[in-house]
Amino acid sequence: MPSLETAMPTIMQMEIIQTAWDKIRAQLETEKLRIYEVIGNYPPPIAACDQQFNYLLEERTRISRELDSLNKASIASLTIEDSIKLIDEFIRSSGYVDPEAAQTIRSYLKEGLSRL
Repeated sequence: MPSLETAMPTIMQMEIIQTAWDKIRAQLETEKLRIYEVIGNYPPPIAACDQQFNYLLEERTRISRELDSLNKASIASLTIEDSIKLIDEFIRSSGYVDPEAAQTIRSYLKEGLSRL
């Protein structure tokens, strides 16, 4: 049996990896919707004078960039080990994946892949 380090993923392994990416995506999409809702309900700002509004606009840009990075990373054709590392690095670097969700995703990967 090939090891996780050298083998290309099986269909089951690919599904587990994709589900992990989907869980991260859901977390980011939820945060994106929250940011957009706050911006949509924000009182009219005075141009360039409202720090909180400007911060929200920056957050909107950051979350969109993070989703773009996730989409690129999730379609990469990698070994299972490399995919797991990439997911872990993404979670660690994300400003939007909360610690509880990160632990849930890591546990899901570990348990799902150990059963195969």
